[in-house]
This record gives sequence, structure tokens and C-alpha cells, in this order.
Amino acid sequence: MLNALRIGLMVALMMFSVKAQADDLEFLSVLQDVPLMAGLTESSDGAVRFDTPQGRIVEAYAVGTVTKASVLSYYKDSLPSLGWTRTAHGSYMREGEYLTISVEMEDESAIVRFSLSPDGK
Repeated sequence: MLNALRIGLMVALMMFSVKAQADDLEFLSVLQDVPLMAGLTESSDGAVRFDTPQGRIVEAYAVGTVTKASVLSYYKDSLPSLGWTRTAHGSYMREGEYLTISVEMEDESAIVRFSLSPDGK
């Protein structure tokens, strides 16, 4: 009985911790279900959003003084908790939508491109 109580308490604390972390997240304005990594700033230039009968088509950009590896690692670690399944390096799928995250380095700055489509292209 005591072990069940301890396990229940641990689960409740873990759920509270995950909820608190999710509340602290900032999300992309055109992709409200994709978090914006700390150190990145969303760029309004070039952001595109279309709703089609097949699903959403979205392209968004963020920039910051971060490394390519840190960006890819952040999204590899954070997106699964939001329901995204990693399908390849920088690619994720959820509910028939495909998200690709690519990073280009320009001097010390990273330019991160988020591309979402219903067909993975």
C-alpha cells in the first residue's frame, strides 16, 4: 500500500513538472504546436501559412546565436513530448502532418527553417 502511494505521488510530481515546463515554453506564432528554442527569435519575414483540404502548409524561420547541433538536439528531445514522432534526422510526423527542421549557419548565427506539410514534401 505504501509503495502504491509513493508511486502515485511520484507520477503526480512528474506530471506537474512536465506541465510547468510546457507552460514556460514559447511557441512559433504560425506553428502554435512547435516550441521556439531559447536563444532563437522568430522571424516574421518569409513566414507562410496556408490551410488546404489536405492539411496545413506552413513555413517559418527563426534566427539566433546557437549551434546547429543544439537546435537539432533540442527539437529531437522536445518534440516527442508534444506528440511528434521522429522519422529521420530533422524530420517529424504527427497526425498526418510532416515537420522538417533545417539549420543553416551564417557566421555565428543559425537560421532555422520549419516546414510543415500534409504530405511530407
